[in-house]
Amino acid sequence: MNSRAFTLIELIVVLALVSMMLVIALPSVRDTLSAYPVTTEAKKLAECIEETRSRASREQVDFLLSVDIEKGRLWTCRTSESAEPPDRSGNAAWTLPGGVRIAGIRCGGGNIQKTGEARILFSGRNYARPAVIYLLRDGRSVSLTIRPFMSRVEIRSEQIEASEEGHDADEA
Repeated sequence: MNSRAFTLIELIVVLALVSMMLVIALPSVRDTLSAYPVTTEAKKLAECIEETRSRASREQVDFLLSVDIEKGRLWTCRTSESAEPPDRSGNAAWTLPGGVRIAGIRCGGGNIQKTGEARILFSGRNYARPAVIYLLRDGRSVSLTIRPFMSRVEIRSEQIEASEEGHDADEA
């Protein structure tokens, strides 16, 4: 008898253990992979917001981050410039990829705005108007929180509050 070989029972036991581990781990891996695109876009958007805030502080000029909620388009401009969409104003724009959408924006302490255009002010004095931007993809929601005196944008896995039905447009 060869002592270096595995028996059939040993192989079956190992395959059964590996199968059980896969059954337990697979739902977690699937959830992580499905949340990945919305988290990636949240990080990209956070970088854009932080750069706008830094630029406002560096240039000592107020900037606006304009967000078209339905189209998923964002663009920045100085408050002295036109805040019109980039196709008309010449400002550079950033569009969310397919499947990721903006579920709503809370500017200041007001209601969540789910339609229209929202504007978030970044002051040249290193102040930002408080806001929360909710991104959504395949039922996964991520929020980006902009705090007045914090330079970093906080990213959290968080559902938009279902009880909020506000649609009023907060202007900067």
